Amino acid sequence: MTPQLFLTGANRGIGLALVREALARGYRVFAGARHPDRASELQALAQTHPQHLDLIAIDVTDNASIAAAAQAVAAQTPRLDILINNAGVFPRGERLTTLDAQTMLHTFHVNSVGPMMVIQHFRPLLHHGAKILNISSQLGSLTRAGGTSYSYNSSKAALNMLTRILAQELRSVRIIAVAVHPGWVRTDMGGPAAPLAPATSARGILDLAQRLRLRDSGEFFTWEGKKHPW
Repeated sequence: MTPQLFLTGANRGIGLALVREALARGYRVFAGARHPDRASELQALAQTHPQHLDLIAIDVTDNASIAAAAQAVAAQTPRLDILINNAGVFPRGERLTTLDAQTMLHTFHVNSVGPMMVIQHFRPLLHHGAKILNISSQLGSLTRAGGTSYSYNSSKAALNMLTRILAQELRSVRIIAVAVHPGWVRTDMGGPAAPLAPATSARGILDLAQRLRLRDSGEFFTWEGKKHPW
């Protein structure tokens, strides 16, 4: 049976690389983005993979948008095998003296609250053995984080905790939930100095998704499938 995957933030960076890699593996992909009609690379992929790629409009900070996206996917398939919460934001240049409450709240909404609302609305499509991968960061690790990216680091730490709680609740129905550090990747967020190509990260993340078992639920992994320090 063809694996069915939904992800957010599919229009660029790691998300776009995940779409390409999943298509290369023969997955049916539902690619979520705020404005898929403006995503030229996604549009081109949809034209070359009309039977395997559907573009889904979704704003993870808008509950009505999330609900509509879930309904759009449910109209095309009765189940999902993998759900990847990849959409994220990273405010730059934060310092204690420049912290802005609205920026912090928006970052938490996109990086922490949004993924949980996506899971809530897509839960009816997740069957026994389905896998949820929340794209986190090593900057969300309390033992590894550095710098002064207050909003981003703390929002990813929150996502890690939410993933742990989620895994406990869903264990009885055999749905797996993990947090994943995708590596330092050459994207708009990671910057040109990052050592990892998006395609390499995407391959590792999907390899990990395929290997996950219920005993792994609630863990924090690297894109290489290794346990990451909390």
